[in-house]
Amino acid sequence: MDGQPNPIELSRRTFLTTTSAALIGAAWHGLVPQTEAARRHPQRGGVLQFGTRTDAAGLDSHRHNQLHTSTPGAAMYTGLTDYDQQGNIIPGIAVSWEPNKELTAWTFQLRKGVLFHNGREVDAEAVKLNIEHIKDPAIGSDWHRGAIETIERAEVLDKYTVRLHLNQPHVAVPSSVLHYPTNLQAPDNFDKASEHPIGTGPFKFVSWKRFNETRMVRFENYWETDAEGNNLPYLDEIIDKPKREDSVRLTALRTGQVNLIDALAFADVERFQKSHDDAYNLWSTHFGGIFMVFNFTNGPFQDKRLRTAAAHAIDRNAVHHSVFYQQGAMLDQPYPLGHPWHLESRSLEYDPDKAKALLKQARAVGTPLKIICSANVPYSRDCGQVVQEQWNSVGFKVTLEPLDSVPYQMTRRERAFDGIVQGNTLRFDPDDFYGRNLHSKSQYAQVLSGWQNERYDRLIEEAKRTLDPARRKALYTEGWNIVNVELPHFHLHEVVITSAAVKELRGYQPGATGSFSYQGGGIRTAYIEA
Repeated sequence: MDGQPNPIELSRRTFLTTTSAALIGAAWHGLVPQTEAARRHPQRGGVLQFGTRTDAAGLDSHRHNQLHTSTPGAAMYTGLTDYDQQGNIIPGIAVSWEPNKELTAWTFQLRKGVLFHNGREVDAEAVKLNIEHIKDPAIGSDWHRGAIETIERAEVLDKYTVRLHLNQPHVAVPSSVLHYPTNLQAPDNFDKASEHPIGTGPFKFVSWKRFNETRMVRFENYWETDAEGNNLPYLDEIIDKPKREDSVRLTALRTGQVNLIDALAFADVERFQKSHDDAYNLWSTHFGGIFMVFNFTNGPFQDKRLRTAAAHAIDRNAVHHSVFYQQGAMLDQPYPLGHPWHLESRSLEYDPDKAKALLKQARAVGTPLKIICSANVPYSRDCGQVVQEQWNSVGFKVTLEPLDSVPYQMTRRERAFDGIVQGNTLRFDPDDFYGRNLHSKSQYAQVLSGWQNERYDRLIEEAKRTLDPARRKALYTEGWNIVNVELPHFHLHEVVITSAAVKELRGYQPGATGSFSYQGGGIRTAYIEA
């Protein structure tokens, strides 16, 4: 396979990027300043026909998640920080950053000359307005607000300097202001972002019809350049044609309807690789994981015995074979084996007899349960079906409801579920998971389990203000052992995604985390060979 990164062998620099090495961001060398790069590459261009597996629920990127691995609209945005192919956090719109000694304020120096798609320059005032916009509960989604909830306010120091004041010490702010999910929109277009979004990314909006077609054209004033000083991106246009069904998406690639697909079905990867490796480039990358969430605020899973029974009823090996076709690893935590943030911990093992005994002890045989999952992610539905069958087999009576994006989010917010099949992308800093998903004061955690644990909270808060990576890892390990006992989450499996492209697509390689747009690569350096 062409340029395939190991799905779990992410650079060890990632381990340091969000701790001591990211405390003072430095200008990213190898990029030519905007004023020195006013030309296009004379031979590179073309129209990319993209086939993604999903689409956003809406265009406003502060209200609706623009998934950096599979939502086409993500190409329209960048943020204060960016990442490279290996997943290291590097300067983006901000060329440098530095915290105060207490880690309660971070000062970002902005790159001069960066423009929104409408021609307005990205200055400190625009950053301040974006932070305030996302933090508004009437606008920012739980996911977006959760990413920057430690940021209390933004202060404009001068045109190109902004200081972020925090409500607590936080070592991982550079990760919090990555363009996924904290992307920047033109402030004078906030009220029109649902119809015609204006960002700062390499491509700008033309049209969108959900799960039909997204069209974007090259942003001619995008600031990033290649090593020779040619403006990026090379491509003239991206036309995305989302296809939810794996077989339809693969057929579109094989018949020439699209040049690139973001994911093959797990069942197809090995066969396709053996049969068509000479005609296509394939890349397998660690995308993230999938886990069960238990509702702590109402319903039967308030009883720890029932949560424990449900955990003992889950056979990860069945998920490994029937859903993921042995791709990726059975996983009991957010980070896979081999990743620097993988923890030494142990979760409950598959024991259906113990599960049955616990239900009988609790006089809960026949308890009805409602699981919700995303209707737009095939492996989420498949995992839900496996868990449904396994829980039914020990004495629960389970219904599974696959939901589209907006109903899914509303059902979580209204707490109208007992369990959720929930996924996670790889988090660039562990606080992005352990804090955002599980700390009791996290806005995002409250739409998941709603779990509250003072000891866990104290451990995560100490990790937020700790510079030493080894000490942070020890704190997360202690916290995760609490999770394994209390069971707000129960992890199932790693998610490894395999994307594929025709050989004529040159200069393209997904990021190590599956992202199709990152600094110095992905669709920013891709072109169609004439």
